[in-house]
Amino acid sequence: MQIDEMLPSLEIGRRVLAGELIVWRRRPALAALVTRADALLRAGLDGDPLTAEARLAPEDFIKRVRRLRAAFKTDSEINATFKTALVECGLDSADCYWDPLQLRAVPGQASHHARRILPLPAHRDNWGSNIPQQINWWSPLYPIAETRTILFYPEYFAQAVANSSADWDFEELKRLMAEGKADHYPVLPVLTEELPARAALPVVLEPGDMLAFSGQHLHGSIATDGKTRFSIESRTINLGHRDAGLAAPNVDGRAPRIVPDWFEHLTNGENLGEIWR
Repeated sequence: MQIDEMLPSLEIGRRVLAGELIVWRRRPALAALVTRADALLRAGLDGDPLTAEARLAPEDFIKRVRRLRAAFKTDSEINATFKTALVECGLDSADCYWDPLQLRAVPGQASHHARRILPLPAHRDNWGSNIPQQINWWSPLYPIAETRTILFYPEYFAQAVANSSADWDFEELKRLMAEGKADHYPVLPVLTEELPARAALPVVLEPGDMLAFSGQHLHGSIATDGKTRFSIESRTINLGHRDAGLAAPNVDGRAPRIVPDWFEHLTNGENLGEIWR
């Protein structure tokens, strides 16, 4: 569903948590964010970001992308502008908690892949957070194509699939990260069965567009045309959605704990874990 106008926050919750994919076209705040992001990426990659993996050796590319990912997390202009874009879509900032923004880089060449810098296999974000009110927000920073975008498996929204969520524990991941031993622990639970290729739906947006989808949606990445896909993403929880009884179905998530601590208040930084429990 493609729209241009703001939606009431509860309507966003009703539609997205029921499985609808919503794209807001040309959010003004995202247009400003794209300009800022492009300047950072060009400076950090010494030229056109889309062709950086063709110009830079794998180790150099990965090192630069990691620096850029860290820079995006702390860039006040980018973070403030993305928050404004969420409000432009219609989210109520008063009861909104977000997982702070991330830069995603998906190289087209396996030689340039690294942990968190690679196409993600099919997964549900809710396998990790265990919060059925989670909404994901995604926006490309450059033009994309069906060969370099985000993939969905819509027919599996409420259909169980085999996955590794029962064996994935966020507290164990945190412990290993603190010890510097997390390299071989999965970043997230993933699909463990093969789905038919026909089930994959590539979604193509323009820079400045915003996609919202439920954390229950089975989705992954594709990058097969030799160019790097750059996008920004976040996740939100609105307490008003929970209070209204809105929730995506949990048909196959088996993670051992709920993880509200990922989320902080959109404006005052309060941690959701303190309220959720």
